[in-house]
This record gives sequence, C-alpha cells and structure tokens, in this order.
Amino acid sequence: MIPVIDWSAIVFILAAIGLCIFMLVVPRLLGGTSKGFQKQENFESGVVSAGSARIRLSAKFYIVAIFFVIFDLEALYLYTYAVSVREAGWLGFWTAVLFVVELLIGLYYLLKLGALNWSPADKKPKPKRLAAAPAGFNLADITRFNGVEELEVDPTGKIPAQLSGAMNQNNNAIK
Repeated sequence: MIPVIDWSAIVFILAAIGLCIFMLVVPRLLGGTSKGFQKQENFESGVVSAGSARIRLSAKFYIVAIFFVIFDLEALYLYTYAVSVREAGWLGFWTAVLFVVELLIGLYYLLKLGALNWSPADKKPKPKRLAAAPAGFNLADITRFNGVEELEVDPTGKIPAQLSGAMNQNNNAIK
C-alpha cells in the first residue's frame, strides 16, 4: 500500500520556515549598520540607564511576584468554573467555594505573618491608644487664642514667618 502524503502540512511547515528565514535575513540586508557608544548603550522606556543592572533586590519583590502568580491562577481557575458552571453542577460549586475559602485562609495567614507589610512602621509594635484623657489635661487651655498679639510676638522673640513685611517694621525684636 502506498502511503498518503499530506501535502498541506508539508506546505505549511515550509511556509513557516521560509517566513522565519525571510524575517531574519531581509532586515540584515536592507537595514543600515552604525556603530558607536550611544548605539551600544541600554535604553529603557525613554530613560537612559545609569549604573549596573546587577543590583540586589529585596526578597519582598519576589514574594509579591509569587503572590501575583498565585492569585492570577486563582482568577484563571474561577473563570473556567464560571464558563462551565452549568456542566459542573453542585459538586463544582462546592469545589469552587472550597477553593476560594482555601485562598482566603492563605491570604489571612500572609497578613498575620506580615508578608504583605512593606513599610518599617508596620514592623514596629503600635503604641496603645489612650482610653481617657490624662489627669489635668484641658484641651481648651492648649488651643486658646488670645488675639492678634499672639501672632505678632513669638515666645522666642523672633518674628514668625507668617507675618507680612509691614508688621516686621514695627517689631524691634528682629535678630
């Protein structure tokens, strides 16, 4: 028996190889070549690079990248469930609920672990808030305003920066 040759597959493969060769060879033949320091310099989004690209990054960047991949895959799985929700039935629904609950438990664990805290202030223990005002505390005494004279004379004897030039002429305490 004579084997049947699938000419369409052979033509497709040859066309793909020919297209690749065309895209690699023609720009080399038609494109100009220029050399120089500026041609060899890296250029990223309109910003000329400075320094070396070999810098050490904090592990937090990698953790965030891993979290992104995890939650991106979560969205992919939930999308496939949403597309086939009728075929999945109740078993698929409860499986999706279990999947979301597991992810929420993982997110809660990450929050309690502090893996998503970036600022140094998040690492320090927060001071306890006062439940009541301290003894002898009177907010009215602290915030009392006695008039414009308070604005003209600073307790240090210097002119406050808010005063205009006209008031500066009358004050002899300029130092």
